[in-house]
Amino acid sequence: MILLMFLVFLVLFLQDGLTGYREKNLQFYIYENFKSAGLQFQKMQQEGKLSAPKWQQYVASQECEFPKDASEILPRDTQLPMPWPKSLEGNYDLMVSKGGQNAAIKLWEAYAAERKWDSEPMDHPMNAGKIREQFYAAGVTGVLALFALFILLRTLGRSISVDDEALYTQDGKRIPYSDMLRIDKRNWDTKGLALIYYKDGDAEKKAKIDGMVYGQFKEENGAPAERLFCYLMDHFKGEVIEYVDPDASDTPQVENDENSSLERSEGN
Repeated sequence: MILLMFLVFLVLFLQDGLTGYREKNLQFYIYENFKSAGLQFQKMQQEGKLSAPKWQQYVASQECEFPKDASEILPRDTQLPMPWPKSLEGNYDLMVSKGGQNAAIKLWEAYAAERKWDSEPMDHPMNAGKIREQFYAAGVTGVLALFALFILLRTLGRSISVDDEALYTQDGKRIPYSDMLRIDKRNWDTKGLALIYYKDGDAEKKAKIDGMVYGQFKEENGAPAERLFCYLMDHFKGEVIEYVDPDASDTPQVENDENSSLERSEGN
């Protein structure tokens, strides 16, 4: 799940950096040019210099206004300079009847629908720095995805098993039941974690059983981790450290917190 999450974020960051933010920038600036066209129409109308031929001639001579760094923030296939959209030229009657600004917004909505854009562009454009940030984020996410993949592959090649004589850890260590000193199972029921303390020559060492990583507890799969741990406990003869309900047992206990107690008991 972690690997999948990183891969999804990687794709999203790359998508925004390569095309997403650039396309949204183009949408923002063309929308602004539609608004400018509506204002210019109203200005020419108020000055009494407006007629259908004059407006068509004016629109045909105009180019969309973009920032100086347009090539860095717009889609790479954007043809610059870009003339005003043709719909502004061919809808003089609509602009007269609706008013310059209102008509320009109507024409924009039709233009956006044709290009499958959102009719409401973002509040501000993304600058070149923001676009570069998406690639930096993609790089970090890619590294994390590789690390998660490494952990996954490393884990897939390992297993924990038991038989009548010993526990075999994910590291390939064989721990006979006779060498086991105690088992700490306080986190088994909540986190699927147990610690096995055992003697290795003159030293005491510990091994961890992680049921969430090795086996899991899915009932539909037979709860492999739980079955393994139960088998281990059936063959273990030593000290067990576990949480117990103080009201349900007369076994001497050491207070651990206000809701539970810590019991050390001898196994089978």
